[in-house]
Amino acid sequence: MGFLDSYQSLVSRHEAALSLVRVGEEDRSSFPAESVWEDLVKLYETGLHPAIALAVIHRGRVVLNRTIGHLLNHPAGDAVGDVATPDTLFSLFSASKIVSSMVLHSLVEDGSLSLDDRVVEYLPGFGRHGKDAIAIRHLLNHTAGIPDMPEGVDIEAAVAAGGLDVTLLYDLEPKHAPGVNAAYHPMTGWFLLGEIVRQATGKDLREQLQARFLEPLGFEGLSYGVREADLGRVARHAITGLPVPGFMGEIFERTVGATLDHAVDVSNRREFLTGLVPSVNVVGTPLQTARFMQMLLAGGELGGVRVLRPETIQRATTTVTRGQLDSTFGFPMRYGLGPMMGGNRFSLFGLGTRGAYGHLGLSAVVVYADPRRDLAVAFLNTGKTMAAPGMLQWAWCLQRIVIAASLVR
Repeated sequence: MGFLDSYQSLVSRHEAALSLVRVGEEDRSSFPAESVWEDLVKLYETGLHPAIALAVIHRGRVVLNRTIGHLLNHPAGDAVGDVATPDTLFSLFSASKIVSSMVLHSLVEDGSLSLDDRVVEYLPGFGRHGKDAIAIRHLLNHTAGIPDMPEGVDIEAAVAAGGLDVTLLYDLEPKHAPGVNAAYHPMTGWFLLGEIVRQATGKDLREQLQARFLEPLGFEGLSYGVREADLGRVARHAITGLPVPGFMGEIFERTVGATLDHAVDVSNRREFLTGLVPSVNVVGTPLQTARFMQMLLAGGELGGVRVLRPETIQRATTTVTRGQLDSTFGFPMRYGLGPMMGGNRFSLFGLGTRGAYGHLGLSAVVVYADPRRDLAVAFLNTGKTMAAPGMLQWAWCLQRIVIAASLVR
């Protein structure tokens, strides 16, 4: 193929990609939305994600609310099916933890729970092997010392049954005393938190989220799972990129209780998409996800409706673990009481984002708020990989958002 043919092929691919772009509600502002979006289209063209969505709220205005790609992905790798739109529902995966943690903080705010309540006060059998000192705050900031799922746990069966039997976690032996060391807990701590909420209030996390946040704010496109009638609106997930490096696959399976392939397969099933899995199955539209973060950015208020006190959000985002290598994945991480925290030299939200807070979701979903730049972001996508050249473009897209917001006067 000659140079001209190669160039025409690239142009055709780019035009095909642009034909899949859908734009929702957006406000005009000085934020350079088009240049940010151009970089995201380049990410789509890497083939890493069958669908990508980006919603950005800057200084209280929706400056980006766009999608590109398809809801489905054929096993052979060809994107098929309906085109994703801003009304498409995307799984947040572990970014669900930012939502779950705020439900917990709402309960702490009204006195239903205390951060220093010990798990055994609600689940007496949990205290085996010296776990009686583990408190709610240790589960929220990943310092409980029990990051690994019990051997032999069937995640697929747990999802099908509507939840994990938490008594299976009672025999876990902690790797260290609570509060000593941070090690990301993808699943264990959040199953326990969900059961604590149910024991303390008689309602599950989904009911509490609905009553405390969604109904007051008028949100209809954000919850744990979806209604049966909305299954067709959910973007499905696909394994993409290079094979999972052996050590990363081992860590994933040990802490999640399934291989990456199995976990992605389960995440596309009706039981997962309609169920309640506290750590990983919040599903939402891009804009309502970003608006949830905007609510936190604004001190617990959105559209004149207050759902949290400013001091509650401040406590959740300033009571953080010391800077250290996370013992699960080996990255330099800092955790608040639920959120992952940004940093200047290492950050999941882009360099120079110390003070930002949010969460990463499998494997390139990023949801965060940046008080310094008055920025709320939902960067949602459906390709699931642990390694791929396209991740460099993904990282640049995150940095590009930060740069764009920093340059606005």
